[in-house]
Amino acid sequence: MIRDSFPVYAPLASSHKPFGVGLNIAKALSSKKQLLPSPATFPNVVSAIRGGDNAGIDFDRSVVRLDAIGAYPVVAAIMMGAMLNIGMETPKVIEKIPGGADKHTIFKIRVKNTVTCLFSIFIAVSIAAASYSLVIFTLVVIYSKTAIGMELDECYLNFLDATSVLRVRAFRSFICSMIGYIFSLACSMFLKEKGIIRWIMTIPTLFASIIGLIHYKFIMDLASELIYSKASIVP
Repeated sequence: MIRDSFPVYAPLASSHKPFGVGLNIAKALSSKKQLLPSPATFPNVVSAIRGGDNAGIDFDRSVVRLDAIGAYPVVAAIMMGAMLNIGMETPKVIEKIPGGADKHTIFKIRVKNTVTCLFSIFIAVSIAAASYSLVIFTLVVIYSKTAIGMELDECYLNFLDATSVLRVRAFRSFICSMIGYIFSLACSMFLKEKGIIRWIMTIPTLFASIIGLIHYKFIMDLASELIYSKASIVP
């Protein structure tokens, strides 16, 4: 039964010489040269699997594009986790102005209450936007790869085309969450610290955040001009 199931190794069954085992394996494998495709024919095998020369998509480039899209939910998840941590650690208390307080005390309380409200808005909007971006991009990648794996190339292209509007919204939500995260971080520094340390930590953080936003916009404008405008596609 073993010999019938594995005819390649049949010479081993009739060999009684231990030193002839290697020679028998070599002969058996040399007589079965066509069991595996050679490196030269491997691209043809892949092409045949993907539908030959008339395949609807470029498999390698499609996978690279989906990997790029899959980076959005990863970054969004990281930002969402960081924002949840900041939101829980930052005190959010609206102070009441005591009666008979002087102008300086009233000004300090109003500034702190204003920053508290801004922080709450930034952190809530940022978490919601990051969640939306994470879910949309994750579902797009999952179902796109499913279609490619099932050799439904036309369905894959139609699915990407049908979800283009949602991907644009998810990308805008991703940018919104990034901006909200930057400003909520500066507000958190202001609310957690007191005295001169409050300004030492808040002002550099806010300044670096604004510089970062300018650079982010430059990179996105450059990508829109050099990549997406010529390819006529959305992220």
